[in-house]
Amino acid sequence: MAKLKSGVFLEDIWKMEDISAVSTGVSHHGNDALEATDDREPLDYGTGLPQILSGNFDHQIKSLKLEDEIDQVLQELRKSQETEYKIAEERLCAQKNYLLNLYQQLANERSELSRHTSSTDPDALLDAVLNRVDQIKREVMKLGDMEEVAKGFGKTSKDILREHFGLEMEH
Repeated sequence: MAKLKSGVFLEDIWKMEDISAVSTGVSHHGNDALEATDDREPLDYGTGLPQILSGNFDHQIKSLKLEDEIDQVLQELRKSQETEYKIAEERLCAQKNYLLNLYQQLANERSELSRHTSSTDPDALLDAVLNRVDQIKREVMKLGDMEEVAKGFGKTSKDILREHFGLEMEH
């Protein structure tokens, strides 16, 4: 009650454990008074009660503000997820097409190896086929890593996002 009468913001009372010098830019050690640095609703100094408790609080206005705020957050989330989806779709389809091309090259190289002529070196053809198989294995593993985005970009490792999707994400 002493804090209510001294003019401390209501949120400061509710968040006493959360107040820190880093988040508010204000020292709260010892008996120093907290300095108001934002647009939170101050106490109604005439009654010593915050507006929310004194009857000067319009819950319909606050409800509309909250609704608008949540709607805006959800719209931004939808936009960011659509963007993430487009990035994932583009990169996954490109990887799929690359793998399909590698499989086609492998089929051609195997065909060439099976009908090798005297003018071609069978060892070189065999090396080409084996190298192509190794390349395909690496690209299939890469695709497996890329498929981790099915969990969402926020749950996908930063390394996968950076390496396979060209994104620098902060978790």
